Amino acid sequence: MIHHNHQTSNVFSNLQQHGGNFEDEFKRNITTCNSLVIASGYFGVSVLEKYKSSLLKVAGRGSCKILVGMVFHEGVSASQKRALEQLHSDLSQVNVDSGVYITLRNYHGKIYKFTDGVDESIYVGSSNFSDSGFRTNYEFNTLVQEVQTRQQVNAFIKFIFSDQCDFVHPLDLVELAVKGAKTKIEKREYENLQSMEIGASDYPTSSSINLIKIQLRPDEQPNSSLNLCFEAGRKSKGKYTPRPWHEVEITSTKSERAQLGFPQGEFTAYVKDENRFYRIPMITASADFKALTSKGNRSILGMLIKDKLERVGALKRGERITAETLIDYGNDSVTLKMISKYVYVFEF
Repeated sequence: MIHHNHQTSNVFSNLQQHGGNFEDEFKRNITTCNSLVIASGYFGVSVLEKYKSSLLKVAGRGSCKILVGMVFHEGVSASQKRALEQLHSDLSQVNVDSGVYITLRNYHGKIYKFTDGVDESIYVGSSNFSDSGFRTNYEFNTLVQEVQTRQQVNAFIKFIFSDQCDFVHPLDLVELAVKGAKTKIEKREYENLQSMEIGASDYPTSSSINLIKIQLRPDEQPNSSLNLCFEAGRKSKGKYTPRPWHEVEITSTKSERAQLGFPQGEFTAYVKDENRFYRIPMITASADFKALTSKGNRSILGMLIKDKLERVGALKRGERITAETLIDYGNDSVTLKMISKYVYVFEF
């Protein structure tokens, strides 16, 4: 029997006078349920360790699924990665219907579903599966009592763990990045950018023939263009890996491509970044040459844009670029100054 404390409150805010700690409700239910689903944006290692034996017991009685929704793109600490991988391995060994799951697109919701075979208790709210979500933050979670809403929550849970959902996968099919650690690919990308560095005397000083301006519209493109890294990851050697943080392209409009001198195909761009100068091979590709990026490696352009945003404090690694980001930076467009045919100065 699910042990919801009906006599006190149906809401849990971590304030004693408003339902108390959500952890108390979690502990009451996990001891007797034979099925548990947790779908949380983030998690804490201490909570995993505290409840690991209980989670394994639930898996032994039925099944235990834990979905983490905000770590594929943002990355995890080394200890978080070890904890998740060990828990997934242990749960999977208990039965194949249990384990840790990762979303390839950001999921920020919080659902806790306890089932004992007869009754079910579903809680939705703001508490992540962490100490802060369970106790120290002021949160708001509620027991779902209305029948139609429970049915809709159950339909959503069934979907995210089904074959029809293409953005949720078990952890053994996902490669989680460790925060702060440059990958081998990223190191090579920086080496590639360094190889394009030129001396100040090689940077063009002649007047431009034409000036092409391209507006940046990140709010219209939350998973593409400057935010291309938030697209679903690529599968390599059997595992889904996130796109590189720096991978970007700039999508132009039809009217912008109508500007005199807009590049079509391959061209060279000279870039000044603080006291460094670069000669970058560039390309406009896709239909009607609408996608502008660095040729052969879209991360090169991303380093020149995102690193600049990070340096001035307008962007943190793992964040989406938004209109507000560009306002903080002080510029919401890029400019191509045409020096000669196929040669431009790129400014941001």
